[in-house]
Order: sequence, then C-alpha cells, then structure tokens
Amino acid sequence: MEIERGGKAVRVTDTATSPTEVERIAEGLSRFVNGGDSIEGAVRRFRQLGLPETAVEQGRVEYERRIGRIRTLQDPRALVTRELENGYWYAGPKEDDTFWPALRKRLSEDLNEDALQSVDDSSDKIVGLLRPPGSEEIDTRGLVLGYVQSGKTTSFMSVIAKAADVGYRLFIVLSGITDNLRSQTQERLEDVLVNELDSSWFLLTRRDSDFQWPGNASNLLSTEGNRLLAVVKKNPYRLRRLVEWLDSSGNRAADCPILIIDDEADQASLDVGAKNRTSRINGLIGQLLRKRKAGYVAYTATPFANLLASPETAQSLYPRDFVVDLPTPANYFGPERIFGREPLTPDEDASVTNEGLDLIRHVDPAEVSEVQPPRGKGAVDSWDPSSPPSLVEAVRWFVLATSARRERGTGNPHSSMLIHTTMLATGHVRLSHPVRRVLDELRHAVATGDESVYAELRDLWERESKRVPPQDPGDDPVTWERLMPHLPDVLGDTRVVVDNYQSSERLSYANDEPTTAIVIGGNTLSRGLTLEGLVCSYFVRSASAYDTILQMGRWFGYRRGYGDLTRIWVTADLESWFFDLATVEEEIRRDIRRYEDEQLTPAELPVKIRSHPAMAITSAAKMRHAVQAEISYGGSRRQTILFNHHDGEWLSQNREAARQLLRDAGAASGAEVDTATGRHLVRDVPVSNILDFLATYNFHERAFNMRSDLLADYIRKQNGEGFLHTWNVAVIGHPDSTNGTIDLGSGHPVNLIQRTRMDMPGQSHANIKSLVSTVDRVADLHPEQVDLGEIGSRRSLSDASLLEMREDLLGDVGLLCLYPISKDSQPRSPGRRDGKRRRLALDAVDHVIGAALFFPKSRGTASGVSYYSADLSSESVEEPENVELIDEADETAARAAEGGDPARDR
Repeated sequence: MEIERGGKAVRVTDTATSPTEVERIAEGLSRFVNGGDSIEGAVRRFRQLGLPETAVEQGRVEYERRIGRIRTLQDPRALVTRELENGYWYAGPKEDDTFWPALRKRLSEDLNEDALQSVDDSSDKIVGLLRPPGSEEIDTRGLVLGYVQSGKTTSFMSVIAKAADVGYRLFIVLSGITDNLRSQTQERLEDVLVNELDSSWFLLTRRDSDFQWPGNASNLLSTEGNRLLAVVKKNPYRLRRLVEWLDSSGNRAADCPILIIDDEADQASLDVGAKNRTSRINGLIGQLLRKRKAGYVAYTATPFANLLASPETAQSLYPRDFVVDLPTPANYFGPERIFGREPLTPDEDASVTNEGLDLIRHVDPAEVSEVQPPRGKGAVDSWDPSSPPSLVEAVRWFVLATSARRERGTGNPHSSMLIHTTMLATGHVRLSHPVRRVLDELRHAVATGDESVYAELRDLWERESKRVPPQDPGDDPVTWERLMPHLPDVLGDTRVVVDNYQSSERLSYANDEPTTAIVIGGNTLSRGLTLEGLVCSYFVRSASAYDTILQMGRWFGYRRGYGDLTRIWVTADLESWFFDLATVEEEIRRDIRRYEDEQLTPAELPVKIRSHPAMAITSAAKMRHAVQAEISYGGSRRQTILFNHHDGEWLSQNREAARQLLRDAGAASGAEVDTATGRHLVRDVPVSNILDFLATYNFHERAFNMRSDLLADYIRKQNGEGFLHTWNVAVIGHPDSTNGTIDLGSGHPVNLIQRTRMDMPGQSHANIKSLVSTVDRVADLHPEQVDLGEIGSRRSLSDASLLEMREDLLGDVGLLCLYPISKDSQPRSPGRRDGKRRRLALDAVDHVIGAALFFPKSRGTASGVSYYSADLSSESVEEPENVELIDEADETAARAAEGGDPARDR
C-alpha cells in the first residue's frame, strides 16, 4: 500500500504482521515520543531491537494514523507553526489512561454525546500542539479562542486531564484577579476534574485558600506519580510566592513538565508597563515560563490584546506556536445570535440569520443618569439613584420569568438578574437601595392582591411572551394562570446581592438549594464569573474597548429551558456596538480559518481587527505594539443598509448626488435601458464621477465599513498604480412600476423597489439588513454574455463565481449600483412572531437612494485602506477598575492573615 508522508508517496510492504505486534510497536513509539524522542529516533530504537522492517514500518503507520499525520483534524480549526505541525506527537487517549476517562465520565452527566465529542476532539488537538513532556525543553506559547460564557473551563480541564495522562505533572491555572472567580474555578476543578481521583492529585490551593506555601517543593516535584494542581489568582503577592516555592526546589522544577493555563488571558497577564519597564504580573508569569519544561496556553474569548502583543520580548505571551479556534457550541447564545451581525460575504445574505433575536429592550438615554453615578471625584458619595421605568420593568420581568421557569421545571435551577451600570463599588451599594424598594413594593402588592399591579404584571407577561416563542423542544408556552401561583414564593426567595471587591456578601450558588438573586456589580461580574441561570440583564455601563464590552456580556452562554425568557435592557447605542462587535469577532475567526488553509504560522499572522468610530480595540497600553493594518476592498461588495429615513434633507441630498452622477455619466456615454429588468446602465464612466459621488452622497455615520473617505482612498491608491480608472453605473429598478417611479435625471422614469426596515426600537435610523442581490454583481454584463434570469434561478452560483465571470469579461472595471427605494415599502409578513426581529414598513419621509460598490480584485501592491483607532477624548467613558488597588488590598489581607508584614515587597 502507499501512504502520503511529507508530500511524497511512500510504499509500505503488505507482508502480514500480527495486529498485536503492530499495536505493541505503535504503543512503544508513543511512549518514546512522549519521552522526548523524535519519531525517527523512536523508529531507530525499534530497528536496533532487530524487529522486521515491515513490522516496524506498519507500527509506524499505525502510530501516525493515531496522531493525525495521515488524517487531519478539521475541528476545531487551528493556526500552528510548521514545526509543531510536522512534529505532531499526541496519539490521543488510551484505554489504560487514568485522568481523561474519569473526567469524560463526569462530563457525560452534563453534556450530550455531540458536545462531549467536540470537547474530546478539540482537547486532543490542543494537547498535540504542546510538546511532549519528555522533551528537553517545552517552552510553548499557545492561544485557545473560545466564546464568552461558552465552556472554556471544560476545555482546559480536558486538556489538563489528557496532559496528566501523558506525563505532565504540575498544572498551574491562572484565574482572574478576584477571589470569587479564583474560588469558583477551584471549586469547579475539584468537583469535576479531581472528584473521584482525589488520591491521584495533590492540591496546592483550596477553595478558601489561594497559593501560600503548600509543602516541600523538592519532594513534591520529584515524585513522578504526583499530579499537582494550583489555581492561583493573577496577583503579584500570590505569583511571587509561587515563583519562590518553585525556585526553592532547585533543579527539580527544571525537570518537572509544567502546564500553565491562563484563564481570561487578556486580563492582567500582558505587559502594560511603561517603556523599558515590565509590569509586575507579566514579569512574574515570565519567571514561571523561564522554567525550561513549562508550556503556556492562554484561554480567552476576547483575544484582541493577545494578538496585538509583541512577539519579540522574552516575557511576551504572544501565541507564537499555535492559535486554536474552538467551534461554536450547539445551543450557545452568543453575540451573533442575540444581536446579529453584518454579512461578511455576499453569499451570506440568504443563509445567515444576522438580525438577532427579539430579546433586546431599550433604556431611554434620559433614564441613564438615574442609575449611573455622576462623573467627578467623590461625586458618587452624594449620589441618590432612583428606579426609572425601564429598571422597574426589568425587575418585574425577572420575577415573572423566574416564575415561568419554576412552572416549567427544566434547566438550571438557579435564577439570576444582572444589574451593571458602573464600575464604582460605592455606586453598587447606593443603587441597591432603590432596587430593594422596587422589590419590596412588588412583594407588598402581590401579598395584598393589588389588582392594578396584577393587571400590569399580566399585561407585561402576555405582551413579552408573545414576542419570542419557546426556543427548546418540549418547552411549552406558560400561561398567566399557570405562572401566577409562583409569584409569592419567587418574591420571597429573591435577594439583592452587591458583588464587588469591597463587599462582604458575595454571590454564591449552593448545590443543594436553588438561588434566586438580583446581582449588582461591576468588574468582578464581567470577567469569568458565571451567573447561574441568568435570565435578565440591565446593562448601561459605558466602556471604551471591544474586550471590555464583550466581557461584560454575562448574558452570553447556554439558556436551556429559558431561551425565550431571556431579556436584556441596554441603550440603543450599546445594542449597535454589540452588533458591530459580533461582526468583528466572526471576522477574526474567519481569518484564523483562512490562515490555516494557507498554512501560515502565528508569527506570520497579519492580524486584522476592524476599528470602530466609537470604540478602541483594547486599552492603549495593550496596543502599544500594534501597527496600522490594511483592509482591502478588492473583490468585495459594499452596500448601504442604514438610512436616516426621517431626515428629508439627508435623503434629498442623496437623490441629488444620484442625479448628478447619472447626468455627468450620461454626458460621457449613452444610457441603456432594459425594460425587462427595470435596469438603467451607463458604461465607461470616468473615475472622477465616482469620486464626486462618494464626496456628496451621505453614508450613515454608523456604517463603519462604508465611509466615503476610506472608499475614495482605496480607489485612488488603485488609480495610482494604473487600475480602476473606469466604472459602470447601474440603476436597479423593479421590472414594472408597481411601486411607483422616480425621476433621477437620466431621461427615463425609474421604477422604485421595496426594502423594509428591521424592528429596532429606540433607533432613529432604518436598518434594512440587506440591499443587494447576488446577481447584481453582473448587472453591467450584456444580455448576450450572460442570462441573468438563468443565473437568478441557479442558487448555487456564488458571488465568487460571478466575480470570476465578470473579471474574465471586463477586467478591472468597477461597478456602482443605485437602488431607488419606495418610501412606502411594506413587509411581506407583518405579523411574523418567530422570535426574530420583525420587518416593519420603511415609513420614510421621502424616497431613499441606496448605493452599492462592486470592486474587482485588487491590482498592484496598494491594495488596502488604513484603519485607525477612534479618538475617544470627547467620549464619556469610564476608566478600567484600578487593578493595583485590588492587588494591594489582597496582599495586605494575605500578609495579615499569615502574621507577616504588609509593607514587605511593595
């Protein structure tokens, strides 16, 4: 038989060898490679034993089949160095393993078979991208990209279990910057990973005890049968103690295979020190990584800072060896599903649900000042918050939804509400008072049978429950009559918890008794901490960076049994930002997939992260190594989907821009009119006419990838290299005048088309989601060149195929299409209630002109447009919480508990 190895066909003799012998050789090769040998070195060992060449080669084939050199794992997608790709060593779990089989059995209690298989496959790949524990030096840097609240802990527990089975001995989990997150992670690892294998693990930390001094390091690290586990807060005092403990073992730490898992790796770990000065936490992590047999795997759902870090410094945590993109879990409620996103390819319009679920409710900007403290030093101390209508409605909905969940009796038994309006700890305490008043008033009204309040609750329930149907099979709609009896008990069980680094009462969920809580907090709730059964969120916290905002979305995750009951109160601006960030997030993941297909390495990864007009990508300190990126419009299509439909002057200027373009273009070339399709076409339009149009047409300010300056800059760069000088202009009208006509100055009336807007309450503009059709890419081809009707009926023909067709016929000619939209456009299904956003009548004050640009592939070297971070100096945003204050408080408390000097090592 022949197999492929290193791109060459290798013939293996088919002489019979017993399966047992082949298995024995494959197992032996696995042990040698795990111990540090290369595959070739391990094969030489067997040859030296005098075994038949055929038997050794067949054993090698079996081993390579197991480790994936003959098969390729495509899920999850990964971006890896060629060295690791060619030196893949892990053969997967074996029947006689200890740690993974026990963990798999425990996980099977909570995960279905498909989800468990996904965790199994992805952890196989991650362990295989580490280096064998027997290697002379491990020194690995990797990144695993998950989703907010998506089960990253399950992933790294599985990696730890499999690494423990092959010989890694010390496992350090760096877990956030707060005690409650560290304790929650420790508890989860003890309950799920350690559990019945308690005798096989030595715990260096406990649920109520961070790292101190767990015993003689030399003895613990030198016992090969030991598996040591430490869950350590990212705090200078704790990390310093860990480093000192390891150093006390002498060479034992250097010989011990260490795996460091950095949870929430973009927080506190990266170097944000001043020039030529490393920040304390990053420096201490760097000391851990200087152990020659230490591997490092970062886990985060917001990788912006990690991917922008410098790969050059010794303490850099840049993922130089691999990036793994975990697959989207089934039934996961993430940014894209909740808020929707922009289509990233022309063919997505018909296949991607990018409008989001109807779960968002808006907070009027005028109400924000009632729940958010004023700016200024000390201003929060005299702040007197109140409970605006949106907050009252949110609290009432939480009580109703929790009652409905109890009636159903499915899913997570706990029920939580999140209120996040500020990062100031004093502000949390003050806001808790009006929240408690709202609850007390509701308790009194229900206890006394207040008919008016009951009527309001019933109206709220029936109105909201109609908007989103049950999302999970078997979840039936809950009627008011079935819900109402649960209200007194729910109100009696609900407690208000203030959770921040200063509070004495912290959020906790007991295993034996359901918790019902309204939690008010800030940063301690926005990093890693899981809010069990989160059904309702009230979020108006202003923030300035992608990673900060995404991490605050604690409502992302799994909502089995109550996906239809989840509600999120935010401002319209924040909803728009989450929509944009869902687009940014998906774009990064697609880049990783594309780079894997092209066999690029992380060191070669030209990270492209879109900028935004109102947000920075991450903090300035984390971006100091970032450079300008170039985003190419080559081969893309760009369309307007946002319109100020109630601004007559804005709409009028766009109609005049279209008329002027058609007049100027028509003067240079005669217009063609296709009465069968309603299309008007002008060929060979000079680029100057296109640039004039871009300068006068109003693009909506929120369309951050449809900006006239960026579009024009790209076109000019192409012109500078001799390309994209000629354009065609098409007007896409309806085949008949059913929707009316408009005069655009071309000498022929143009038939209006219909486009409706999404139901997005609180937005002053119209979002039509999609303007163009796939076939518009070839709107300027002659009928004899292509049959548009035939193309339109062939659903499999993609924009990429049409681009190739058009390039073959026209070359580097650009296409600009104008879309005259009737102001009276009506939805086809106005009564739709399937949980998605409804379509509404456009209701514009005048007819709307949409525009789309279809670019040919880029020519020359100047193929990109520079993107920059926005200037936020005029924006009212909060600064990040002072981590140094948290560190100092923790260090003082820890030393006091140990009877030490709090001033030491400052």
